[in-house]
Amino acid sequence: MADTEVQANGGRFIDSINPEDPEYIKEHQRSPVVKEDVREMERRKRVNLILTSQAFREELEYIISNQITQGPHPASLIALQQISELMLPQARFNQSTGGPLSSLGRGGAGVVGVAGKTLSAGSAPVIPVADIRGADAAGYAKGEKFLRCKVASLYRLVDLYGWSHGIYNHISARINQEQEQFLINPFGLLYSEVTASSLLKVNLQGDVIDSGSTVLGFNKAAFVLHSAIHAARPTIRCVIHLHTKPAAAVSAMKCGLLPLCQEAMICGEIAYHDYQGILVEDEERQQIQEDLGHNSNVMFLRNHGFVALGETVEEAWHYAWNTTIACETQVRAVAAGLENVIIPSDEVISKVHEVGRQGGGGVNIPGGGDGIKWRPGQLEFEALMRWMDGCGYRTGYVYRQPVVRVERLRKGFEDVEVPPSASSFRYIYEDEEGNKYDSPLKQAIDGRAHGENNKWLNSPSTYQKVEIEETGTPNPKKITKVK
Repeated sequence: MADTEVQANGGRFIDSINPEDPEYIKEHQRSPVVKEDVREMERRKRVNLILTSQAFREELEYIISNQITQGPHPASLIALQQISELMLPQARFNQSTGGPLSSLGRGGAGVVGVAGKTLSAGSAPVIPVADIRGADAAGYAKGEKFLRCKVASLYRLVDLYGWSHGIYNHISARINQEQEQFLINPFGLLYSEVTASSLLKVNLQGDVIDSGSTVLGFNKAAFVLHSAIHAARPTIRCVIHLHTKPAAAVSAMKCGLLPLCQEAMICGEIAYHDYQGILVEDEERQQIQEDLGHNSNVMFLRNHGFVALGETVEEAWHYAWNTTIACETQVRAVAAGLENVIIPSDEVISKVHEVGRQGGGGVNIPGGGDGIKWRPGQLEFEALMRWMDGCGYRTGYVYRQPVVRVERLRKGFEDVEVPPSASSFRYIYEDEEGNKYDSPLKQAIDGRAHGENNKWLNSPSTYQKVEIEETGTPNPKKITKVK
Protein backbone atom coordinates (compact mmCIF):
# COMPACT_ATOMS: atom_id res chain seq x y z
CA MET A 1 0.00 0.00 0.00
CA ALA A 2 2.85 2.35 0.81
CA ASP A 3 4.25 1.97 -2.70
CA THR A 4 0.94 2.92 -4.28
CA GLU A 5 0.75 6.12 -2.27
CA VAL A 6 4.17 7.38 -3.32
CA GLN A 7 4.21 9.84 -6.23
CA ALA A 8 6.99 10.34 -8.75
CA ASN A 9 8.32 13.34 -6.81
CA GLY A 10 8.67 11.28 -3.64
CA GLY A 11 5.60 12.67 -1.88
CA ARG A 12 2.48 10.82 -0.93
CA PHE A 13 -0.64 10.96 -3.11
CA ILE A 14 -2.91 11.54 -0.13
CA ASP A 15 -1.00 14.74 0.74
CA SER A 16 -1.87 16.22 -2.65
CA ILE A 17 -5.63 15.90 -2.03
CA ASN A 18 -7.46 19.04 -0.95
CA PRO A 19 -10.83 18.03 0.56
CA GLU A 20 -12.12 21.60 0.07
CA ASP A 21 -11.32 21.64 -3.67
CA PRO A 22 -14.63 22.03 -5.62
CA GLU A 23 -13.43 19.72 -8.40
CA TYR A 24 -12.50 17.03 -5.88
CA ILE A 25 -15.87 17.37 -4.14
CA LYS A 26 -17.69 17.18 -7.49
CA GLU A 27 -15.75 14.09 -8.53
CA HIS A 28 -16.24 12.45 -5.15
CA GLN A 29 -20.00 12.97 -5.25
CA ARG A 30 -20.46 11.47 -8.72
CA SER A 31 -22.20 8.11 -8.93
CA PRO A 32 -20.25 5.09 -10.30
CA VAL A 33 -22.50 5.04 -13.37
CA VAL A 34 -21.63 8.64 -14.25
CA LYS A 35 -17.92 7.97 -13.69
CA GLU A 36 -18.05 4.99 -16.07
CA ASP A 37 -19.82 7.10 -18.70
CA VAL A 38 -17.15 9.78 -18.44
CA ARG A 39 -14.36 7.21 -18.84
CA GLU A 40 -16.13 5.72 -21.88
CA MET A 41 -16.41 9.16 -23.45
CA GLU A 42 -12.68 9.68 -22.94
CA ARG A 43 -11.92 6.34 -24.61
CA ARG A 44 -14.11 7.23 -27.57
CA LYS A 45 -12.30 10.52 -27.95
CA ARG A 46 -8.95 8.73 -28.10
CA VAL A 47 -10.24 6.21 -30.66
CA ASN A 48 -11.73 8.97 -32.79
CA LEU A 49 -8.47 10.87 -32.61
CA ILE A 50 -6.57 7.82 -33.91
CA LEU A 51 -9.01 7.11 -36.72
CA THR A 52 -8.96 10.70 -37.96
CA SER A 53 -5.20 11.14 -37.66
CA GLN A 54 -3.00 11.50 -40.72
CA ALA A 55 -0.52 8.92 -39.44
CA PHE A 56 -3.20 6.21 -39.26
CA ARG A 57 -4.42 7.04 -42.76
CA GLU A 58 -0.91 6.84 -44.21
CA GLU A 59 -0.25 3.52 -42.45
CA LEU A 60 -3.53 2.08 -43.73
CA GLU A 61 -2.87 3.16 -47.32
CA TYR A 62 0.65 1.71 -47.15
CA ILE A 63 -0.61 -1.71 -46.00
CA ILE A 64 -3.22 -1.95 -48.75
CA SER A 65 -0.98 -0.73 -51.57
CA ASN A 66 1.90 -2.95 -50.44
CA GLN A 67 -0.27 -6.06 -50.42
CA ILE A 68 -1.81 -5.29 -53.80
CA THR A 69 1.59 -4.86 -55.48
CA GLN A 70 3.77 -7.37 -53.62
CA GLY A 71 1.57 -9.72 -51.61
CA PRO A 72 1.68 -13.36 -52.81
CA HIS A 73 -1.68 -14.07 -51.19
CA PRO A 74 -5.11 -12.64 -52.08
CA ALA A 75 -4.46 -8.97 -51.46
CA SER A 76 -7.84 -8.09 -50.04
CA LEU A 77 -7.75 -10.89 -47.46
CA ILE A 78 -4.28 -10.13 -46.13
CA ALA A 79 -4.98 -6.40 -46.10
CA LEU A 80 -8.17 -6.86 -44.12
CA GLN A 81 -6.40 -9.21 -41.72
CA GLN A 82 -3.65 -6.69 -41.04
CA ILE A 83 -6.21 -3.91 -40.65
CA SER A 84 -8.07 -5.98 -38.06
CA GLU A 85 -4.83 -6.66 -36.19
CA LEU A 86 -3.98 -2.96 -36.27
CA MET A 87 -7.44 -1.94 -35.08
CA LEU A 88 -7.95 -4.82 -32.63
CA PRO A 89 -4.60 -6.01 -31.25
CA GLN A 90 -6.31 -8.74 -29.24
CA ALA A 91 -7.45 -10.39 -32.50
CA ARG A 92 -3.97 -11.70 -33.20
CA PHE A 93 -4.13 -13.77 -30.02
CA ASN A 94 -7.51 -15.25 -30.99
CA GLN A 95 -6.20 -17.60 -33.67
CA SER A 96 -6.62 -20.88 -31.81
CA THR A 97 -9.31 -21.94 -34.25
CA GLY A 98 -7.26 -21.19 -37.32
CA GLY A 99 -4.96 -24.20 -37.34
CA PRO A 100 -5.12 -27.42 -39.30
CA LEU A 101 -6.79 -29.31 -36.46
CA SER A 102 -9.59 -26.83 -35.97
CA SER A 103 -13.09 -26.34 -37.31
CA LEU A 104 -13.61 -22.74 -38.28
CA GLY A 105 -16.93 -21.00 -38.62
CA ARG A 106 -19.60 -19.01 -36.85
CA GLY A 107 -22.37 -20.04 -34.60
CA GLY A 108 -22.72 -23.36 -32.87
CA ALA A 109 -23.44 -25.57 -35.84
CA GLY A 110 -21.60 -28.82 -36.34
CA VAL A 111 -21.58 -32.11 -38.13
CA VAL A 112 -20.52 -35.52 -36.90
CA GLY A 113 -17.38 -36.81 -38.54
CA VAL A 114 -15.42 -40.05 -38.45
CA ALA A 115 -15.08 -42.01 -35.24
CA GLY A 116 -17.70 -39.93 -33.51
CA LYS A 117 -15.76 -36.69 -33.73
CA THR A 118 -17.95 -33.62 -33.79
CA LEU A 119 -17.02 -30.97 -36.31
CA SER A 120 -18.10 -27.84 -34.53
CA ALA A 121 -17.90 -24.31 -35.79
CA GLY A 122 -15.60 -22.00 -33.89
CA SER A 123 -15.92 -18.28 -33.26
CA ALA A 124 -13.00 -16.90 -35.28
CA PRO A 125 -13.55 -15.67 -38.83
CA VAL A 126 -12.46 -17.98 -41.63
CA ILE A 127 -10.76 -17.33 -44.96
CA PRO A 128 -13.51 -17.46 -47.59
CA VAL A 129 -13.20 -20.25 -50.14
CA ALA A 130 -14.66 -18.28 -53.04
CA ASP A 131 -12.11 -15.45 -53.25
CA ILE A 132 -12.35 -14.85 -57.02
CA ARG A 133 -14.05 -11.51 -57.55
CA GLY A 134 -15.10 -9.30 -60.43
CA ALA A 135 -12.77 -9.10 -63.41
CA ASP A 136 -10.50 -11.83 -62.01
CA ALA A 137 -13.01 -14.45 -63.19
CA ALA A 138 -12.55 -13.40 -66.84
CA GLY A 139 -9.16 -15.11 -67.01
CA TYR A 140 -10.56 -18.59 -66.37
CA ALA A 141 -12.04 -21.11 -68.78
CA LYS A 142 -15.77 -21.75 -68.90
CA GLY A 143 -16.94 -23.25 -65.63
CA GLU A 144 -13.43 -23.15 -64.14
CA LYS A 145 -14.34 -20.61 -61.47
CA PHE A 146 -17.09 -22.81 -60.05
CA LEU A 147 -14.87 -25.88 -60.30
CA ARG A 148 -12.15 -24.08 -58.35
CA CYS A 149 -14.65 -23.16 -55.63
CA LYS A 150 -15.88 -26.75 -55.45
CA VAL A 151 -12.38 -28.26 -55.25
CA ALA A 152 -11.21 -25.72 -52.66
CA SER A 153 -14.33 -26.49 -50.60
CA LEU A 154 -13.43 -30.17 -50.83
CA TYR A 155 -9.98 -29.43 -49.39
CA ARG A 156 -11.60 -27.61 -46.47
CA LEU A 157 -14.07 -30.46 -45.97
CA VAL A 158 -11.29 -33.06 -45.81
CA ASP A 159 -9.50 -30.90 -43.26
CA LEU A 160 -12.65 -30.51 -41.16
CA TYR A 161 -13.05 -34.29 -41.02
CA GLY A 162 -9.46 -34.59 -39.79
CA TRP A 163 -8.24 -36.49 -42.86
CA SER A 164 -5.58 -34.00 -43.94
CA HIS A 165 -1.89 -34.75 -43.47
CA GLY A 166 -0.25 -31.39 -42.98
CA ILE A 167 0.81 -30.00 -46.35
CA TYR A 168 0.81 -33.50 -47.85
CA ASN A 169 -1.93 -35.47 -49.61
CA HIS A 170 -3.56 -33.99 -52.67
CA ILE A 171 -6.81 -33.59 -54.58
CA SER A 172 -6.99 -32.87 -58.29
CA ALA A 173 -9.80 -32.01 -60.68
CA ARG A 174 -9.68 -32.05 -64.46
CA ILE A 175 -10.85 -28.84 -66.12
CA ASN A 176 -12.73 -30.69 -68.87
CA GLN A 177 -12.34 -33.68 -71.16
CA GLU A 178 -11.14 -31.57 -74.08
CA GLN A 179 -8.19 -30.04 -72.22
CA GLU A 180 -5.52 -32.18 -70.57
CA GLN A 181 -5.23 -29.81 -67.62
CA PHE A 182 -6.14 -30.25 -63.99
CA LEU A 183 -6.22 -28.24 -60.77
CA ILE A 184 -4.10 -29.18 -57.78
CA ASN A 185 -3.10 -27.60 -54.47
CA PRO A 186 0.08 -25.52 -54.04
CA PHE A 187 2.63 -27.60 -52.15
CA GLY A 188 3.16 -25.77 -48.86
CA LEU A 189 -0.37 -24.67 -48.01
CA LEU A 190 -2.40 -26.38 -45.33
CA TYR A 191 -5.80 -27.63 -46.41
CA SER A 192 -7.37 -24.93 -44.24
CA GLU A 193 -5.56 -22.28 -46.31
CA VAL A 194 -6.58 -23.45 -49.78
CA THR A 195 -8.86 -21.07 -51.67
CA ALA A 196 -10.31 -21.04 -55.17
CA SER A 197 -7.70 -18.64 -56.51
CA SER A 198 -4.73 -20.43 -54.92
CA LEU A 199 -5.13 -23.67 -56.89
CA LEU A 200 -2.53 -24.39 -59.58
CA LYS A 201 -3.43 -25.41 -63.12
CA VAL A 202 -0.98 -27.87 -64.69
CA ASN A 203 -1.06 -30.04 -67.80
CA LEU A 204 -0.22 -33.73 -68.15
CA GLN A 205 3.35 -32.86 -69.12
CA GLY A 206 3.99 -31.06 -65.82
CA ASP A 207 3.89 -27.49 -67.14
CA VAL A 208 2.29 -24.89 -64.89
CA ILE A 209 -0.42 -23.11 -66.88
CA ASP A 210 -1.68 -20.95 -64.02
CA SER A 211 0.31 -20.54 -60.80
CA GLY A 212 -2.69 -19.22 -58.88
CA SER A 213 -2.40 -16.56 -56.21
CA THR A 214 0.67 -18.02 -54.47
CA VAL A 215 4.36 -18.36 -55.31
CA LEU A 216 4.41 -22.08 -54.40
CA GLY A 217 4.91 -24.99 -56.75
CA PHE A 218 3.34 -28.46 -56.74
CA ASN A 219 4.23 -31.83 -55.27
CA LYS A 220 6.03 -34.07 -57.79
CA ALA A 221 4.61 -37.23 -56.24
CA ALA A 222 1.15 -35.74 -56.60
CA PHE A 223 1.80 -34.97 -60.25
CA VAL A 224 3.02 -38.49 -61.03
CA LEU A 225 -0.02 -40.09 -59.41
CA HIS A 226 -2.73 -37.74 -60.64
CA SER A 227 -1.37 -37.25 -64.16
CA ALA A 228 -1.24 -41.02 -64.63
CA ILE A 229 -4.88 -41.44 -63.57
CA HIS A 230 -6.19 -38.48 -65.60
CA ALA A 231 -4.32 -39.72 -68.69
CA ALA A 232 -5.63 -43.28 -68.35
CA ARG A 233 -9.23 -42.37 -67.48
CA PRO A 234 -10.27 -39.16 -69.31
CA THR A 235 -13.84 -39.46 -67.97
CA ILE A 236 -12.58 -39.16 -64.40
CA ARG A 237 -13.02 -35.56 -63.23
CA CYS A 238 -11.72 -35.69 -59.66
CA VAL A 239 -9.08 -37.75 -57.83
CA ILE A 240 -8.71 -37.71 -54.03
CA HIS A 241 -5.60 -39.17 -52.40
CA LEU A 242 -5.66 -39.81 -48.64
CA HIS A 243 -3.60 -41.85 -46.24
CA THR A 244 -5.31 -41.66 -42.89
CA LYS A 245 -4.13 -44.08 -40.22
CA PRO A 246 -6.91 -46.64 -40.80
CA ALA A 247 -6.43 -46.43 -44.57
CA ALA A 248 -2.67 -46.94 -44.28
CA ALA A 249 -3.29 -49.90 -41.97
CA VAL A 250 -5.70 -51.56 -44.41
CA SER A 251 -3.36 -50.90 -47.33
CA ALA A 252 -0.68 -52.90 -45.50
CA MET A 253 -2.96 -55.94 -44.95
CA LYS A 254 -2.57 -58.88 -47.32
CA CYS A 255 -6.35 -59.31 -47.42
CA GLY A 256 -6.89 -55.71 -48.56
CA LEU A 257 -10.25 -54.05 -47.99
CA LEU A 258 -12.77 -56.69 -46.95
CA PRO A 259 -16.54 -56.28 -47.53
CA LEU A 260 -17.22 -56.27 -43.81
CA CYS A 261 -19.64 -53.37 -43.81
CA GLN A 262 -22.06 -51.61 -46.08
CA GLU A 263 -19.63 -48.79 -46.84
CA ALA A 264 -17.02 -51.27 -48.13
CA MET A 265 -19.59 -52.95 -50.38
CA ILE A 266 -20.65 -49.59 -51.84
CA CYS A 267 -17.07 -49.01 -53.03
CA GLY A 268 -17.38 -51.92 -55.48
CA GLU A 269 -14.32 -53.34 -57.24
CA ILE A 270 -11.08 -52.39 -55.48
CA ALA A 271 -7.75 -52.06 -57.32
CA TYR A 272 -4.30 -52.39 -55.72
CA HIS A 273 -0.89 -50.96 -56.57
CA ASP A 274 2.24 -52.35 -54.92
CA TYR A 275 4.47 -49.92 -53.06
CA GLN A 276 7.62 -48.98 -54.96
CA GLY A 277 8.76 -46.04 -52.88
CA ILE A 278 7.80 -42.39 -53.03
CA LEU A 279 6.11 -41.59 -56.34
CA VAL A 280 8.82 -39.54 -58.01
CA GLU A 281 9.70 -41.83 -60.93
CA ASP A 282 7.87 -41.23 -64.20
CA GLU A 283 8.27 -44.91 -65.10
CA GLU A 284 5.80 -45.85 -62.36
CA ARG A 285 2.96 -44.05 -64.13
CA GLN A 286 2.51 -46.94 -66.56
CA GLN A 287 2.24 -49.44 -63.72
CA ILE A 288 -0.34 -47.24 -61.93
CA GLN A 289 -2.49 -47.12 -65.05
CA GLU A 290 -2.36 -50.90 -65.51
CA ASP A 291 -3.24 -51.61 -61.87
CA LEU A 292 -6.11 -49.13 -61.88
CA GLY A 293 -7.98 -50.72 -64.77
CA HIS A 294 -11.13 -49.31 -66.31
CA ASN A 295 -13.85 -49.99 -63.73
CA SER A 296 -12.45 -49.30 -60.26
CA ASN A 297 -13.29 -46.10 -58.41
CA VAL A 298 -11.02 -46.94 -55.48
CA MET A 299 -7.40 -48.06 -55.63
CA PHE A 300 -5.26 -48.85 -52.60
CA LEU A 301 -1.60 -47.94 -52.73
CA ARG A 302 0.03 -50.71 -50.71
CA ASN A 303 1.68 -49.54 -47.47
CA HIS A 304 0.61 -46.00 -48.30
CA GLY A 305 -3.08 -45.11 -48.59
CA PHE A 306 -5.72 -44.97 -51.32
CA VAL A 307 -7.12 -42.87 -54.14
CA ALA A 308 -10.83 -42.32 -54.80
CA LEU A 309 -12.05 -41.43 -58.29
CA GLY A 310 -15.24 -39.90 -59.61
CA GLU A 311 -16.73 -38.45 -62.76
CA THR A 312 -17.71 -35.51 -60.56
CA VAL A 313 -16.20 -33.96 -57.45
CA GLU A 314 -19.23 -35.16 -55.49
CA GLU A 315 -18.80 -38.75 -56.67
CA ALA A 316 -15.11 -38.76 -55.72
CA TRP A 317 -16.07 -37.50 -52.26
CA HIS A 318 -18.72 -40.24 -52.09
CA TYR A 319 -16.15 -43.00 -52.60
CA ALA A 320 -13.52 -41.35 -50.40
CA TRP A 321 -15.98 -41.04 -47.52
CA ASN A 322 -17.19 -44.63 -47.78
CA THR A 323 -13.65 -45.97 -48.12
CA THR A 324 -12.48 -44.11 -45.03
CA ILE A 325 -15.42 -45.40 -42.97
CA ALA A 326 -14.83 -48.93 -44.27
CA CYS A 327 -11.17 -48.78 -43.23
CA GLU A 328 -12.12 -47.59 -39.75
CA THR A 329 -14.56 -50.47 -39.43
CA GLN A 330 -12.10 -53.09 -40.66
CA VAL A 331 -9.31 -51.97 -38.32
CA ARG A 332 -11.67 -52.44 -35.38
CA ALA A 333 -13.21 -55.67 -36.63
CA VAL A 334 -9.99 -57.57 -37.38
CA ALA A 335 -8.98 -57.19 -33.74
CA ALA A 336 -11.40 -60.04 -33.08
CA GLY A 337 -9.63 -62.20 -35.65
CA LEU A 338 -10.43 -62.79 -39.31
CA GLU A 339 -11.92 -66.20 -38.45
CA ASN A 340 -14.64 -64.42 -36.44
CA VAL A 341 -15.60 -61.99 -39.19
CA ILE A 342 -18.69 -62.60 -41.34
CA ILE A 343 -18.30 -61.96 -45.07
CA PRO A 344 -21.58 -61.58 -47.05
CA SER A 345 -22.09 -63.48 -50.28
CA ASP A 346 -21.00 -62.10 -53.66
CA GLU A 347 -24.63 -61.66 -54.65
CA VAL A 348 -25.34 -59.45 -51.64
CA ILE A 349 -22.15 -57.44 -52.18
CA SER A 350 -23.04 -56.79 -55.83
CA LYS A 351 -26.59 -55.83 -54.87
CA VAL A 352 -25.41 -53.31 -52.27
CA HIS A 353 -22.98 -51.77 -54.75
CA GLU A 354 -25.65 -51.31 -57.40
CA VAL A 355 -28.00 -49.60 -54.96
CA GLY A 356 -25.32 -47.49 -53.25
CA ARG A 357 -23.88 -46.10 -56.46
CA GLN A 358 -27.14 -44.30 -57.20
CA GLY A 359 -27.88 -40.74 -56.16
CA GLY A 360 -29.00 -40.24 -52.59
CA GLY A 361 -27.46 -43.58 -51.67
CA GLY A 362 -30.21 -45.31 -53.63
CA VAL A 363 -32.71 -44.65 -50.85
CA ASN A 364 -33.94 -41.16 -51.71
CA ILE A 365 -37.66 -40.83 -52.43
CA PRO A 366 -38.41 -37.46 -54.10
CA GLY A 367 -41.00 -35.39 -52.30
CA GLY A 368 -42.23 -31.84 -51.87
CA GLY A 369 -41.66 -30.94 -55.51
CA ASP A 370 -38.11 -32.32 -55.62
CA GLY A 371 -37.88 -33.83 -59.10
CA ILE A 372 -34.09 -33.63 -59.32
CA LYS A 373 -32.26 -36.74 -60.39
CA TRP A 374 -29.28 -36.80 -58.07
CA ARG A 375 -25.95 -38.28 -59.10
CA PRO A 376 -23.76 -40.25 -56.67
CA GLY A 377 -22.68 -38.10 -53.74
CA GLN A 378 -24.47 -34.92 -54.84
CA LEU A 379 -27.21 -34.90 -52.22
CA GLU A 380 -24.73 -35.55 -49.40
CA PHE A 381 -22.14 -33.08 -50.69
CA GLU A 382 -24.73 -30.34 -51.12
CA ALA A 383 -25.84 -30.77 -47.51
CA LEU A 384 -22.23 -30.35 -46.34
CA MET A 385 -21.84 -27.24 -48.49
CA ARG A 386 -24.93 -25.74 -46.85
CA TRP A 387 -23.40 -26.38 -43.47
CA MET A 388 -20.10 -24.77 -44.49
CA ASP A 389 -21.86 -21.73 -45.95
CA GLY A 390 -23.84 -21.44 -42.74
CA CYS A 391 -20.55 -21.33 -40.84
CA GLY A 392 -19.19 -18.50 -42.97
CA TYR A 393 -16.90 -20.36 -45.38
CA ARG A 394 -18.57 -18.81 -48.46
CA THR A 395 -17.91 -21.84 -50.63
CA GLY A 396 -19.34 -20.40 -53.86
CA TYR A 397 -21.04 -23.74 -54.45
CA VAL A 398 -23.86 -23.70 -57.02
CA TYR A 399 -26.77 -25.56 -55.44
CA ARG A 400 -29.04 -27.74 -57.52
CA GLN A 401 -31.66 -27.44 -54.80
CA PRO A 402 -31.06 -24.03 -53.16
CA VAL A 403 -34.35 -24.08 -51.20
CA VAL A 404 -34.87 -26.96 -48.80
CA ARG A 405 -37.53 -25.34 -46.62
CA VAL A 406 -40.76 -23.76 -47.83
CA GLU A 407 -43.52 -21.96 -45.95
CA ARG A 408 -46.64 -24.05 -45.62
CA LEU A 409 -49.56 -22.23 -47.28
CA ARG A 410 -52.79 -22.01 -45.34
CA LYS A 411 -56.24 -21.94 -46.81
CA GLY A 412 -58.73 -19.30 -45.75
CA PHE A 413 -57.75 -16.79 -43.08
CA GLU A 414 -53.95 -16.82 -43.36
CA ASP A 415 -53.54 -13.99 -40.86
CA VAL A 416 -55.24 -15.97 -38.08
CA GLU A 417 -53.10 -18.32 -36.03
CA VAL A 418 -54.26 -21.91 -36.17
CA PRO A 419 -54.82 -23.22 -32.62
CA PRO A 420 -53.41 -26.59 -31.65
CA SER A 421 -55.73 -29.50 -32.15
CA ALA A 422 -54.57 -31.21 -28.97
CA SER A 423 -52.69 -30.38 -25.81
CA SER A 424 -50.71 -32.42 -23.34
CA PHE A 425 -52.05 -30.30 -20.44
CA ARG A 426 -54.82 -31.95 -18.40
CA TYR A 427 -57.49 -30.24 -16.34
CA ILE A 428 -58.76 -33.42 -14.66
CA TYR A 429 -56.47 -35.52 -12.49
CA GLU A 430 -57.05 -38.95 -10.97
CA ASP A 431 -55.42 -40.15 -7.78
CA GLU A 432 -54.37 -43.70 -6.87
CA GLU A 433 -57.82 -44.50 -5.45
CA GLY A 434 -59.62 -43.47 -8.63
CA ASN A 435 -60.95 -40.16 -7.30
CA LYS A 436 -61.04 -37.41 -9.89
CA TYR A 437 -60.36 -33.77 -9.03
CA ASP A 438 -59.69 -30.53 -10.84
CA SER A 439 -56.20 -29.20 -11.32
CA PRO A 440 -55.23 -26.09 -9.27
CA LEU A 441 -55.09 -24.04 -12.46
CA LYS A 442 -58.63 -25.01 -13.43
CA GLN A 443 -59.86 -24.23 -9.94
CA ALA A 444 -58.29 -20.79 -10.05
CA ILE A 445 -59.75 -20.04 -13.48
CA ASP A 446 -63.21 -21.25 -12.50
CA GLY A 447 -63.12 -19.37 -9.21
CA ARG A 448 -62.21 -16.13 -10.90
CA ALA A 449 -64.96 -16.52 -13.48
CA HIS A 450 -67.48 -17.40 -10.75
CA GLY A 451 -66.49 -14.34 -8.75
CA GLU A 452 -66.98 -12.06 -11.74
CA ASN A 453 -70.45 -13.50 -12.33
CA ASN A 454 -71.54 -13.08 -8.70
CA LYS A 455 -70.05 -9.63 -8.27
CA TRP A 456 -73.26 -7.75 -9.09
CA LEU A 457 -75.60 -10.41 -7.77
CA ASN A 458 -74.29 -9.87 -4.25
CA SER A 459 -75.11 -6.13 -4.27
CA PRO A 460 -78.24 -5.00 -2.22
CA SER A 461 -81.49 -4.57 -4.11
CA THR A 462 -82.84 -1.73 -1.79
CA TYR A 463 -81.23 1.54 -0.74
CA GLN A 464 -81.81 3.87 2.27
CA LYS A 465 -81.62 7.62 2.48
CA VAL A 466 -79.76 8.86 5.56
CA GLU A 467 -79.56 12.49 6.71
CA ILE A 468 -76.39 13.55 8.45
CA GLU A 469 -75.21 16.91 9.75
CA GLU A 470 -72.09 18.70 8.63
CA THR A 471 -69.26 19.00 11.10
CA GLY A 472 -66.80 21.82 11.68
CA THR A 473 -69.17 24.67 10.89
CA PRO A 474 -71.11 26.96 13.27
CA ASN A 475 -74.34 26.40 11.36
CA PRO A 476 -74.34 22.73 10.28
CA LYS A 477 -76.59 21.71 7.47
CA LYS A 478 -78.21 18.37 6.90
CA ILE A 479 -76.93 16.32 3.96
CA THR A 480 -78.84 13.39 2.51
CA LYS A 481 -76.81 10.32 1.43
CA VAL A 482 -77.90 7.03 -0.07
CA LYS A 483 -76.75 3.80 1.59
